[in-house]
Amino acid sequence: MLSGAAIISEGRLPHLDSMSISKTKNKKPAPFGGTSKREYKGTNVLQNISQILTTVLKNASCVIHNQRLVSDATTVTIKSASAHSSIHGARKRMRKGKSRRQIARVLENLNLKKVEDEINSILRTDAKKRFGGQIIDAAIDIHRIPYHGGPYKDREEIGRSRQKDGTTKFHMIATIDLVGKNGKRFTLAITFVPLGTTMREVVQTLLYLLKRCGIKVGTLLLDRGFYSIEVVRLLMRLNIGFIMPMKGNRLKKKKGSYRTTYLMKSVKDGKSISQLVGAVSVIRYNKGKRFRHHGAMQLCFITWGTDLGLRSIAEFYRKRFGIESSYKLDKSIRPRISSKNPAIRLFLFNAVAIIQNFWVVVKMVFCKHLLYGV
Repeated sequence: MLSGAAIISEGRLPHLDSMSISKTKNKKPAPFGGTSKREYKGTNVLQNISQILTTVLKNASCVIHNQRLVSDATTVTIKSASAHSSIHGARKRMRKGKSRRQIARVLENLNLKKVEDEINSILRTDAKKRFGGQIIDAAIDIHRIPYHGGPYKDREEIGRSRQKDGTTKFHMIATIDLVGKNGKRFTLAITFVPLGTTMREVVQTLLYLLKRCGIKVGTLLLDRGFYSIEVVRLLMRLNIGFIMPMKGNRLKKKKGSYRTTYLMKSVKDGKSISQLVGAVSVIRYNKGKRFRHHGAMQLCFITWGTDLGLRSIAEFYRKRFGIESSYKLDKSIRPRISSKNPAIRLFLFNAVAIIQNFWVVVKMVFCKHLLYGV
C-alpha cells in the first residue's frame, strides 16, 4: 500500500515538473472534497492539496503577492514533500517557473500567527463536516523539530527539551488528533508552543480549538510529558475522561492487575498541592518479543472518567501509538529547509498534516469501496 508521500510522487499526478497547476478561485476551497471515490483520483487530490496550501500562503502573508508566484510556491512545496528534498532543490529540478529567490520571498513573508489561524480554520471546516456533533477519542502530543542556531526574532520561538539529533533546541508544535480504529490518526487542530508555555496551557488551547469544531472528547490519551496536577485538574473541571501513564511505576507490584487510588503531590509557589486520582496497575506477560523483557511487566496509569476494564485500559492506550509511529512518515515527507523563520517551519509542518489527512481519507474511501462495493 502506498504511503502519504506516494499519493503525490506515484499517484499519476501530472504537471509537477512543468509547474502547470490550475489557478485557484478567490473563495476558500472545500478542504478534503467529497467522499466519493472519484474525488480522490490522482489529479483531484493534487488540486485539492494545492488549493488549500495556496489559500494559506495568500492569507497568512504580510504582503500581497502575485497569484502566479503564490501558485508556484505551493507547487514547489508539494514537489519537495513528494521527493523529500529541500525547497531550493525541488525548484532547481523544475523546468520553468519563478526563481528560487522569489519563491523564498513568499515564504519569508509568512506571519506565524496567521499561518496557525489559517490552517486551523481549514481543519475546523473539515472537522465540522466529518465529525461535528460526535463524541470521539483523541490524543494530544507535542512534535519537537530539532533546531540549531539562534532565534529568528524572539527567544520564545525556540523551546528546550531533552537532547535529540545533537541539540536541546526545538521548534515545538502541539497537535490534537482523532484516535480511530487500528490507531488511525486524523489531525484536528495545531498550535505553536512558545518557550515557557505550560502543559496545561497547551491542553486548554487545543481543547478550545476542538470545541469550536463542534466535537466532544470522550477519552483523552496523554503521554508522560503531560503528567501534572494542573493538567489533571483542568480535565476534571471540563469533565473529560483521560488515561495517562505514571512517571515511574509508583504502585505496588502484585501478582495480578488491580485498580486503586493515587495521591498526586507537587509544590507550586512554595506551597504543597495534591490531587486524588484513580490509578490502575496492569500486569502483562511476554516472552521477550518486545523490549527484550521476559516475564511480568507492570504498566501504571492514572485514569478518570473511563469505565474500561483493567486489561482494556492498556489495550485502549495502545491506540495512541498510531501517532508515535506516524512521526517516521511525517519526517519522510516534510520538506527540508535551513531558514530560521518559525513561520516557514510551521507552514511546512501544516503541509505534511494536510497530506496525511488526505491519505487517511483516501484509505477510508478506497477500502470502503473494495470491501463493501460502495
